[in-house]
Amino acid sequence: MAEGAAAATATDVAYERLKRAILTCALAPGSELREAQLAEDFELGRTPVRGALGRLVQDGFVEVRPRKGYRVTDLKITDVNEVFELRLLLEPAACELAAARASRASIEALHDLAHAEYDQTDPASYERFIVDNREFHVRLAVAAGNLRLARSIRTLLEEMQRLFFLSLTMRDTSSEQMHEHLALYDAILAGDADAARQISAEQIEQSRRRVIDSLITGFSPTSLGAPAANLGI
Repeated sequence: MAEGAAAATATDVAYERLKRAILTCALAPGSELREAQLAEDFELGRTPVRGALGRLVQDGFVEVRPRKGYRVTDLKITDVNEVFELRLLLEPAACELAAARASRASIEALHDLAHAEYDQTDPASYERFIVDNREFHVRLAVAAGNLRLARSIRTLLEEMQRLFFLSLTMRDTSSEQMHEHLALYDAILAGDADAARQISAEQIEQSRRRVIDSLITGFSPTSLGAPAANLGI
């Protein structure tokens, strides 16, 4: 029993490390993945890496190539459009529900996320900004009492992390955008469901325009080794 628990823990660690590398594009779309190399690079065992890759295949972040191993799934413009369409369906609804029925205490618990400060000169701060954005929206759905909605939003925003790291940088993110949750937080705290839905939809549309504009102009962060061809442009 203890050995099984240890193996599960090692696989969980491998999964979290590899998933973070994919979401931040350290493992860029289209990258070939080899168990032995991943185990060496991430200081992991071969068995946990194999288990982690299986979970990442289920998540849709990795694909199996028969007789060739694994590779990180590509990102295509159609993927971008589909993710934003789903966000427009789900996130404004979650915000509306939270404004209508979440307890004041559960919304006030999000105060620090909504008011967080980020250092635009620190690349690590950009990852924290993106992760905080995901957690803010997921926890809003949880506060609204819909765990299925929260899980769906988490999945979508994890997919969005790859898009943000691939197409945008801290330099592309204005101070206003990094504090866009303030108006949304105030509307939900005030119980204004209509305003919460509208603010959420407008912010998603603004995000869509920024991402699409960056992809169309051929942004390809060489530091991440992510060729524009992997976007299907």
